[in-house]
Amino acid sequence: MTRVYDDFLNLHCDTTIKTAQDGWYSFEDTVFYGEKGGILPDEGTINGQKVLELKWEGDVLYHRVEGELQNPIHMEVDRMTRWCNASVQSAFHMLDGYYGRMGLHIVAIGVHPDNQWYELDTKDLPAGHLDEVQAFMDEQILNNLKTEISYIKGCDYPDPKYQQFEEVRMVKFGDVDTQPCGTPHVNETKDILGFTILGSARSGRGTKVFVACGPMVNVRLQEYNALLRRMATAATAGFDELPQKLESLLSANKQLTKEVDELRRALYEYKAAELLATEDPVLICPESDPKALRALSQAVAARTTRNVIVAAECGGQTQFTILSPDGKAREIFVQIKTALNATGGGPLNMVSGKAPVSLDEFLCTMDKINQ
Repeated sequence: MTRVYDDFLNLHCDTTIKTAQDGWYSFEDTVFYGEKGGILPDEGTINGQKVLELKWEGDVLYHRVEGELQNPIHMEVDRMTRWCNASVQSAFHMLDGYYGRMGLHIVAIGVHPDNQWYELDTKDLPAGHLDEVQAFMDEQILNNLKTEISYIKGCDYPDPKYQQFEEVRMVKFGDVDTQPCGTPHVNETKDILGFTILGSARSGRGTKVFVACGPMVNVRLQEYNALLRRMATAATAGFDELPQKLESLLSANKQLTKEVDELRRALYEYKAAELLATEDPVLICPESDPKALRALSQAVAARTTRNVIVAAECGGQTQFTILSPDGKAREIFVQIKTALNATGGGPLNMVSGKAPVSLDEFLCTMDKINQ
């Protein structure tokens, strides 16, 4: 087993091509790491050309770049990408140990720099749990545990799935966690730089905890600071005034929404009375919007004493509501369904439906039905 990943800051390599086929290269040596073991692939260049893709075939890593390569080969792994990958992987190792002592397990992780998280196998975390996790991780970083990497014979490892390998690489962080892993890790826990819990949410399998780790802590801080500044500018408020200003804006928006709803209701009531005065069997909603159709239908239902249909053309089809004070809405719907292959349903006095035809064709069909 190669020892090249034992130092995560081993980022440069001079080597030669071993194989080349269909744009893919393998080399006598490589410092790149491909996606494997829950970690993202490295980024970087080979002879100045951007590495586009990495793939493993067994223990051999194949590389693809923008063009052709010739010896000699010089590789450079992007330092920030490697640091992000190694720091979050190391942090999750220590969290494995932390939760293992609690009888809990991390069942999934997210390692993308823009979306770092881990998922626990429980929905019931005790109050203050995330604060305790934060304190634990802070302590491990401050204690600056050395990462101990060793190699044992596969046949000596108790888990049968590892016994097929000649060697198993063991990664140890003090007495916090020891487990087999072949990915790059930080050399010591201070290299994690920072670990911040951003929040949590229940998931299908338990609880997902969102974090920022390694270099991404500074990135998130800068992003959130920029966001707060934009919000403060938009709200014409200082940072300290922002929460109060937002509460005031939300309250005002809630009141405005209520007033708009009341005005819209009054408008539909007026429109319903206007349309019912025409004695037309089909009343046309002036807006091509399902919400407007529902609102107008409710206003018409409160006033009509005769069977009537409210219709609107929405997205190339006709949506309609059949209103029948004498309980014949379903009977009328059956006629429309037969003539236009309409779908819908509802109680005896109000059936909502839609037909895959234009409003003009719907009106023509209704004229024939009413003859």
